[in-house]
Amino acid sequence: MQNQASNFNEFSLLSRLFGNLYYRNPKDSVLTNVFAWLQQGGLQNAWALEEDKATKEAFASLQMKIDPNALAEEYDYLFGTEGKASTQISSIIDLDELAAFREERAMPQLENSDHVAGLLLTAAWIEDNVDSTQAQTQFFQQFLLPVSAKWLPLVEQQARLPFYRQLAYLTRELLSAMADELEEETE
Repeated sequence: MQNQASNFNEFSLLSRLFGNLYYRNPKDSVLTNVFAWLQQGGLQNAWALEEDKATKEAFASLQMKIDPNALAEEYDYLFGTEGKASTQISSIIDLDELAAFREERAMPQLENSDHVAGLLLTAAWIEDNVDSTQAQTQFFQQFLLPVSAKWLPLVEQQARLPFYRQLAYLTRELLSAMADELEEETE
């Protein structure tokens, strides 16, 4: 993705977008314009990866107009305090190691370091600010892929509405493509 990219590339944009959609309740005013952008096909236009039938279905689900109250209820069901797909990452990775990784690279503080969204936002920050395939590869292997391998399938299984199920699917596709690219760059 870096080959096609400007300074603020597709991977970074989508990581930030997905991170915010997992981090914020759909009723959060920060997301108002995001949902309008999604419904206008913005995600599909920003998607630089190949589109297959499943990807097109995912875009359709994220572009559908949905009742904000129903989506907020789904968000709480999945990611709330007693959520079916806890966003806490401390049971999968060592938060002290993550903090040390971030500190080594002089990254800004995370509002909540024990949240899956922080990993997506970290991946975007590394992509934008660190010219090191080694750092990206280390981050993916040590933190992002172990969490996403356990958490994204859980979201897909537990989601009752298509929105978060398809968001998890697209997140998996994005991370898989970036991991493949990093592997190619290190060979």
